[in-house]
Amino acid sequence: MVEAHNERYEPLSFERAMKRFRLLSACMLAFALIGCDDDGVLGENVIPLASIHWVNAVPDTGEMDYRVVDIASNAGMFDAVFRISEMFPEPIEAGQRRIRAFMSSTDAAIASTVMIDTTITLTQNTAQTFIHTGFTRPGQTPGDVILLVPEAPPTPGAAAIGVRVIHAGAGMGNVDVNVTRRAADTLPDMALFANVAYGGAMGYLTVPSDTVGADSVRIVVTAAGTKTPVLVTLKAPAGSAGTSTTNPIAGARIAGSVLTAIVVPASVVGSAAPQGGAFAAPGVVYLVDRRPPNTAN
Repeated sequence: MVEAHNERYEPLSFERAMKRFRLLSACMLAFALIGCDDDGVLGENVIPLASIHWVNAVPDTGEMDYRVVDIASNAGMFDAVFRISEMFPEPIEAGQRRIRAFMSSTDAAIASTVMIDTTITLTQNTAQTFIHTGFTRPGQTPGDVILLVPEAPPTPGAAAIGVRVIHAGAGMGNVDVNVTRRAADTLPDMALFANVAYGGAMGYLTVPSDTVGADSVRIVVTAAGTKTPVLVTLKAPAGSAGTSTTNPIAGARIAGSVLTAIVVPASVVGSAAPQGGAFAAPGVVYLVDRRPPNTAN
């Protein structure tokens, strides 16, 4: 009976074994194609991301650290002096992010000083420009704030670039903004962007990209209603053409680039901000909002 029992169920055992083998093979293929998340569960653990540019436009204080404090994150900008920025967008976890700006120092007492504490909302697959601007010294106006400006860069044509301007020049008053191409260009009687208030963000323009032999696109800023004196004139970065082995670097001469120009004030004399030279007058900080198409194979 025992022998008959074994002979009777042996084919069924073999069939079950084959079924298990086929199931195991299917599972192994699924793991190979899909992968596991950090918890070992079938599927991929994808963190929803946004992107951000950081800009320090505070003209009357020293270096600062910008940190995400609600979660562990690699996003941030550190040892940032006045006019320092992240020129290229940085990935940051989407959702509500609490950001603090601390004084930057090796002295723990100074490094724990919170200059600003704010919560921002970041939507997945969108980009924002984070600008810390205004004055930190007591009694000075406007006081320091965060300007959070959405980015929606266009896709320029084959021989064009995009550019926009944000007025973050605390204490400069309202301004007129023009975009010219050469130092000898005269300003129009009617400004391209007229009477722009502090904190204002202009829309993106599409303009022809520079030819190699031409001077570069430049931002020209004057007090509202005037053409002289010029407060700021600064050429956009030229960029670098791509090759079959290296991708292009965005700039005024590289079609497909999109730039943001941020107007910033002069540094406050006698403060811990950088002094003299270019810092003695208002300036412009350039960011790259869209890179030109890749060329490397």
